[in-house]
Amino acid sequence: MNGMNIENYGYYIVFTLVYLSIAVGVKHFLGFKNRRYFNAEHEISNGNLALAIRRGGIQFGLAIAMVGVLSGQSEESFKADLLATIFYGLVAACFMFFSLIVTDRLVLPGVNNSEEIGKGNLAIGCVEFGTLVMTGILAYASIHGDQGGFLEAVAYFVAGQVMLILLVMVYQKLFLARLNLVQKIQEGNVAAGIYLGGKVIAYGLILQSAISGGEIPESFGSAVMEFAVTALSGMILLYLFEYIMDLVIVTTSTVKDILERDQVVQSIQLALSRIGVALILGVAIL
Repeated sequence: MNGMNIENYGYYIVFTLVYLSIAVGVKHFLGFKNRRYFNAEHEISNGNLALAIRRGGIQFGLAIAMVGVLSGQSEESFKADLLATIFYGLVAACFMFFSLIVTDRLVLPGVNNSEEIGKGNLAIGCVEFGTLVMTGILAYASIHGDQGGFLEAVAYFVAGQVMLILLVMVYQKLFLARLNLVQKIQEGNVAAGIYLGGKVIAYGLILQSAISGGEIPESFGSAVMEFAVTALSGMILLYLFEYIMDLVIVTTSTVKDILERDQVVQSIQLALSRIGVALILGVAIL
């Protein structure tokens, strides 16, 4: 082990401590914000899995976003790299907070997510985990490398949240018209929560490839067009392959059966298969 390797290890230990500091700050902020609904530490001690999954989603999504900073172009000095890591780490934390608001108000309208989390609603926790990981993926893609920049990160975060809302609305209207997915999740249908959370993560991987792939667009208009085309085509392809997976992978149940009967095992299998397909499609987009 040479001196340079030791120095690099030291740098990344510092960056890891930055991540842990921000993660702890986020934990305490959310605990303070949600104190009217539950005592976070008390709920964790009593085994509230829904809250643990929400916290895990925030911490995992934050880590993914910060990897985008660390794997991007280095600044002129360690001090500059450290300041950039702190800045974008805080930006990513803000993204996590807004993602929770979007999920509460628009993805699951009419549902008080924090109140449900306090009651231990695991389905809500699974959906929030999906949206938080998706947010981390989008932040990673927009900050990483040549795509990096504060305005780019904010723009892609907003675009990703808009596409998330459209994804849920379109799918509900076209494919689940006779089954109220939001109501199922509010009622604690864990299979429905896993199903939607997995779909959101898969879609995030498609959008990440739309951000990272290819050359940097020459104008804002072309960037918007390229992102929209990729997002819509990715949505269609995910629907197509989900139909195929429903036939050849989860052969004992249909999607309707999974959601109506709260079949958790089948929902996990379908969600992970969908994420795997999204990874392959993402490479094709790149």
